[in-house]
Amino acid sequence: MNIELLTEKNFTPNSLDFYNRTQIVKRVYRRQNGEYALVDMPYIEDWTLERKRLEAQFLRSSECIAYLALENGTVAGFIGLKKKLYGSYMILNMMHVSADYRGKGIGRQLFARGKEEARKAGAEALYISACSSEETIAFYKAMGAEITENPIREFADDEPYDLQMICSVV
Repeated sequence: MNIELLTEKNFTPNSLDFYNRTQIVKRVYRRQNGEYALVDMPYIEDWTLERKRLEAQFLRSSECIAYLALENGTVAGFIGLKKKLYGSYMILNMMHVSADYRGKGIGRQLFARGKEEARKAGAEALYISACSSEETIAFYKAMGAEITENPIREFADDEPYDLQMICSVV
C-alpha cells in the first residue's frame, strides 16, 4: 500500500467510480440531556456514481490537498483537506477508507498525513465534521481528536448530525 499525494497522474475524475464507500452503521451518537449517547439507528451509508464523481472533482480541485492510499493503482482510501485555513484550523473535508480495506491501518496513515499538512500550513489543529457513527467517532478519538464545545457554526449547521471535533497537530 502506497500513500501518495494526489496528482493528475494518479487520480482522474473517474478514479472513485468503483470505490466501495459502503458503511453499515448500527449505532450513532446523539445529544441527550446535554451529553452524547449512543443510540440504535441502523442504516447503510453509500455513494451513488454521481456523488463519487462530485467528490473526485473536489479532491482534484485547487482548493484541496489530498492524499491517496493506492494498491496497484486502485484507490483504497483518501483524505481531502481544504488548503485555506479557517482561523487556526485546517479543515479535514473528507476521509474514507474503502470497505474492502478497512482495519489495516490505512486510516491511521492517511490521518497522519493530514496532521503533517496542517502543521506545514501553520494550523494548530485539524477541524473535523465527523459522521456520528460509533466506529467513525472511535477512530477519530483514537487519533487524538476530541468533540469541541465551540463548533464552527457553518459546518455544524451544514451537517447537523455530525459531531464537530478538533485534533491538535502541534
